[in-house]
Amino acid sequence: MSSAENLLQNKQLTDGLKQQRLDQLLARADIWQAANEHRRQRSGITTGYAGLDALLAGGGWPRGATTELLVDQAGIGELGLLLPALAELTRREQMVVLVNPPHIPYAPALASAGVQLEKLLILHPQGPRDSLWAMEQSLQSGCCGALLSWQERQPPADKDLRRLQVAAREGDCLHFHFRPQSCAASPSPASLRLQLASDGDQLALQLLKQLGGRTGQRLHLARAADLTRRDRPLH
Repeated sequence: MSSAENLLQNKQLTDGLKQQRLDQLLARADIWQAANEHRRQRSGITTGYAGLDALLAGGGWPRGATTELLVDQAGIGELGLLLPALAELTRREQMVVLVNPPHIPYAPALASAGVQLEKLLILHPQGPRDSLWAMEQSLQSGCCGALLSWQERQPPADKDLRRLQVAAREGDCLHFHFRPQSCAASPSPASLRLQLASDGDQLALQLLKQLGGRTGQRLHLARAADLTRRDRPLH
């Protein structure tokens, strides 16, 4: 065998080893790949609103992914928007976890909407590190159907948002993360981003981002009743 053939064979072996190592690295669950996110998308969980389902790529809330809800004022109907999905998940005996809600949810209203209260868990960890740990563990547990989290005063780092996205995918869990509207201009790994605002007796929605689907659409929905005890803030 000539020296040129030896060099070619060695190069092929080296390239093969490099590709094998790259494939092993990309197969890790903690490596987030934007290019592959669309292929990973599962069919969604219906929102309970036919008009909204029609706008969403998976026909509903994306499973195993983070959905960001950008809202500046609590109590405009943002929690009511999620009620049909939460009620369905608790009927399936799946847990719904709330982390750092700004107000105590009003149990009678949740129960009348079909949410099984024994499947509802409220967590208020002490500090961002404990909050991140609680959210990550809940999302990837496999027994949590949905996790709702509210941004604390200190915005989460981008790497932490990616960790939560990965955890939601591992646990096949719906993750709804509430953030102020000022975050709309900041990049986010979330699969879906919706901007919410009050418009009279309706809730105005705008799709800012969704993987595998169109963005920019606007929709108005009837506002649900306030589902929080405004006289019982948690912060």
